[in-house]
Amino acid sequence: MAARHRRWDLGFFLWAIPGFLLSLGFITVIGPPLLVAGAILLAWLYLRGPGWPADLGLLAGVGSMCLTIAVINAIGDGLDPTVWAIVGAALVAGSSLAFWWLRCRPRAG
Repeated sequence: MAARHRRWDLGFFLWAIPGFLLSLGFITVIGPPLLVAGAILLAWLYLRGPGWPADLGLLAGVGSMCLTIAVINAIGDGLDPTVWAIVGAALVAGSSLAFWWLRCRPRAG
């Protein structure tokens, strides 16, 4: 069982990639290729990738997209990045903490 865990230690980050692609695909002009790539990766991870709690990385991917939008707005003269930054930080922190708690808590018995 330890070898299985070592193989998928990065599973949380693997799940973040389709979260980022799918959420970015919904808000950009070049969305359809991103949506297709995200959906294919999501299906592959669902069928062959690590399961619970690693799939909480999907929310972290959405949060990282929000943080990327916040940085773009902060660098340019775009919209106020505060809302994007708060939502992104909450999603990344919340899903990371939930993953850590579920993965690292001591087993009963």
